[in-house]
Amino acid sequence: MTFTPPADGRTMPSTDVPRNSAFASLAREPLLHFLLIGALLFAVHAAVTPSVSKERLIEVTPEVRQSIIDLYKEKHDIEPSKAELSRLIDNWILNEVTYREALAQGLDRGDDMIRERIMQKMRLLVFGNVNVEEPTQQQLSEWFEERRGQYDVPDFVSFFEVPFTGPEAETQAKTTLQQIESGSEPEEVRLRAQIFADRPKPSLESSFGKTFVDQIAALPVGKWTALQSAAGWHIIRLDSFVPGHAVRMDEIQTQLINEWKDDRARRLGVAAIRDMAKAYVVKRGEP
Repeated sequence: MTFTPPADGRTMPSTDVPRNSAFASLAREPLLHFLLIGALLFAVHAAVTPSVSKERLIEVTPEVRQSIIDLYKEKHDIEPSKAELSRLIDNWILNEVTYREALAQGLDRGDDMIRERIMQKMRLLVFGNVNVEEPTQQQLSEWFEERRGQYDVPDFVSFFEVPFTGPEAETQAKTTLQQIESGSEPEEVRLRAQIFADRPKPSLESSFGKTFVDQIAALPVGKWTALQSAAGWHIIRLDSFVPGHAVRMDEIQTQLINEWKDDRARRLGVAAIRDMAKAYVVKRGEP
């Protein structure tokens, strides 16, 4: 737009925008250009690259890559070549895809073997991360006393037994005892005889009862005797009795420490899994 100067010769002020305005200065800033180009590239990348959920992302992390190398070295005693490593990584990716697709399609459901292997792998991961400290002497002593029955050496007995049941059991047992003492027992008796060799007394109590086993242990060695139990009558000959003894803690110190640590690791592992369970809503289906 052109203005005609006034007749008196005065000059009118110009209406053009000054070249050194704040907007013009900002427009010429290189940093602004860089930020605008970066924002544009980010927008374009977001538009052409869909977001990926964690479940659909397969990433060969440095840890995965190193584990592949370590497994190869363990088997071949050398590191894989670049081409071999690329092939191994391709195989890992294919296996991961196959595994995830199997889980996505529920192929693990209803297959107890697959379910157990997956659970076992998870348990190994959980328990492998458990750190167990050395027990104090007091902890070890208390733990030992609570389980002393597992460590004390029990009485051991060895004996022959011929069982008799039914309404005539007592008569048959006493008659057979007389035949044995006279050396005229029939072949059938020898065939029915059962041998219990070097058996811990506690292992016999579930079958015969503690009272009956105590009676056997109290018999004179080598003498046939008729005894009654809750199951019937028996002809018994005690062959040997070795009394047990209490074990001192210092005799099995190393064993105790290892078993204490195993028990502690199991408890900590179970506690860790219980903590994981807090992230789930559990419906037991109980009435």
